[in-house]
Amino acid sequence: MATFSDIRATFGLQAVATLAGDNLSGSVQVGVAQTSERLTSATKTITFDAVIAGASSDLVIDISDLDSSGSTSWTSGVAQVDTATITAAAGCTSNGTMTLVVTAANIWGSPRNIDVALTTTAHTTAALIAQAAVDALNADALYSALFTATRSSAAILTTSKATTTYTVAGVSVPVYPANDATLNIAIPSGLGVSAAASSANTTAGVATAGAYVVRLNGNDMEGVATGGMSAVSGVYIKNKSASSESVNLTQGTIMTAYQLAQGVTFQIAGEVAPLSTDDIKIETGADANVTVVIAGI
Repeated sequence: MATFSDIRATFGLQAVATLAGDNLSGSVQVGVAQTSERLTSATKTITFDAVIAGASSDLVIDISDLDSSGSTSWTSGVAQVDTATITAAAGCTSNGTMTLVVTAANIWGSPRNIDVALTTTAHTTAALIAQAAVDALNADALYSALFTATRSSAAILTTSKATTTYTVAGVSVPVYPANDATLNIAIPSGLGVSAAASSANTTAGVATAGAYVVRLNGNDMEGVATGGMSAVSGVYIKNKSASSESVNLTQGTIMTAYQLAQGVTFQIAGEVAPLSTDDIKIETGADANVTVVIAGI
């Protein structure tokens, strides 16, 4: 097991004030400069990143065992795929615009019209028409914010994007939305193209949910069992969420729904009076990314 020394907590909050009164010049420091408090009794330290996804998901930090028992189990999620197929036996038969109608729960102005310019010289097959449709869809900022269009022969594949992608322990962790039952791309008739009012939901989306944490497993960074903690000297939790998502911290009767907004850090340390060893629960209303450091005995 790793041997730790010189475990410390660092605090400080200060500002520089420029003097503006009569006959005053220069500046002064206001507040407390950065200082370090050595946690001399602490012998163990753990640190990890975690993702919490889903409104009913919790990350539970079991301090007595230094693992994540009690957390909501992780579901990685599945990207939804919808397929619209171009039917045009002779390709484009006259120059003009094919207007696709995109319906989706989260796209602005749904149903949204997206124009596809077609010519008889460039789009001589159904596959070439489908490629033109793919290019037009990906060029639309509102569509491409939510989906990626690709082509397979004459089929147009709409794949939902992850709402956010985090990195935990060197691994990319995408957060996928739930299946959108309204997702549809309607193809109009004309210019040699047959009408197709409905596309097919070929892969149902599954929302990412639960707590994803790799390095809160009862072991230290060398993979040796820590034996948990019997006392806590310091806790550091930072909300690193990509969006403006808050997280709530709860620890028994010590802390109830203490809210950390995006980019906010919670830190507490005490050498004389050790902190609570009750489980710490971190929950969010959507998805969040946190960094946690705990020191103790």
